[in-house]
Amino acid sequence: MRRMVLTVGLAMMASLGVVAQPERIILIRHGEKPADHDDPHLTAEGRAHAERWVAYFTNSPVRLPGVLYAPRPTKQHPSDRASETLQPLAKARQLEIRTPYASTDYAKLAHDLLADDKLKGQTVVICWVHQYLPQFAKALGVDSQPKEWRGEDYDGVYEITFPDGKARLKESTAAK
Repeated sequence: MRRMVLTVGLAMMASLGVVAQPERIILIRHGEKPADHDDPHLTAEGRAHAERWVAYFTNSPVRLPGVLYAPRPTKQHPSDRASETLQPLAKARQLEIRTPYASTDYAKLAHDLLADDKLKGQTVVICWVHQYLPQFAKALGVDSQPKEWRGEDYDGVYEITFPDGKARLKESTAAK
């Protein structure tokens, strides 16, 4: 119920133009994980994939991130894969990876991103758990929730911009 109220409140704030949005918010999924899902780290393929994200983000001035977020590992979701995916990009851009929220707290992070005046005009890159990415986009003000993120999709990108204060979603795939 709390998330529904938060999402409705965000939508109302966005429609009134009182939200201080970043220029764009880009949502990606963490890199490849091991067959042993209890292993909280990326595979070698996942680490190589993380390195490829650096070029994707730094070769385009509009995608150049100023802020990076990943979920904080918890007892229920102990994975470090999202942070590990962002580490090469963080190093290349000399940015910290912010991890104040658990993976299930995407609506709270969405609220805080849209209300933070310090992020206005910036590109925010968020690497998250794929199960929550469609709901995360919706919590950021996207009109309709995107389709379910496929379990084998490690290259998908949700790019959310805010022309006229309204969230617009562009779904794409990063080139390998």
